[in-house]
Amino acid sequence: MENQVKTQAQIEQEMLELNKQFGEFLHTKGITAKCKLAFSNMGDSARKQHEADKAQYESVKAQSSEENAEFVEFLHTKGLKAKFKLVVENIKKGAEAAPQRTTESIAKSAAHAHAPVNPYAGAHAAHGHYTAESLSKEFNEFLKMKGLDTQYTVEIKGSDED
Repeated sequence: MENQVKTQAQIEQEMLELNKQFGEFLHTKGITAKCKLAFSNMGDSARKQHEADKAQYESVKAQSSEENAEFVEFLHTKGLKAKFKLVVENIKKGAEAAPQRTTESIAKSAAHAHAPVNPYAGAHAAHGHYTAESLSKEFNEFLKMKGLDTQYTVEIKGSDED
């Protein structure tokens, strides 16, 4: 289910409504009248929640039927022969679209195959030449990727003899 974030104004409005209902409850005389009022308020709340749930259910149902149009069409098709024809037509459509999907899939996997494997390997690794500054920078970037940059920092001091 979805969690809704309420604004301060919505929270204040709910608090005012609850205070009003509780005030009515306190000013009601007799236990029978208090029970009737409480059950009436619970009934109103349940009706409101039912309407909200019903609206949400309908929106999810409509979205689902859009996403699964072929299945909905299958469900609404009457007769075994008609359902069989529909399934065969859908198989034919899928077979016609298969080469295009295969081409797209191959292109996507080829793009991933040519992507660099090591995300924190710097440009210096290709040259095989490192300086103290470049090592410090790359190691600190590695710590940052791991979320350790607030706890640790690395400073490499090297000789200038290279």
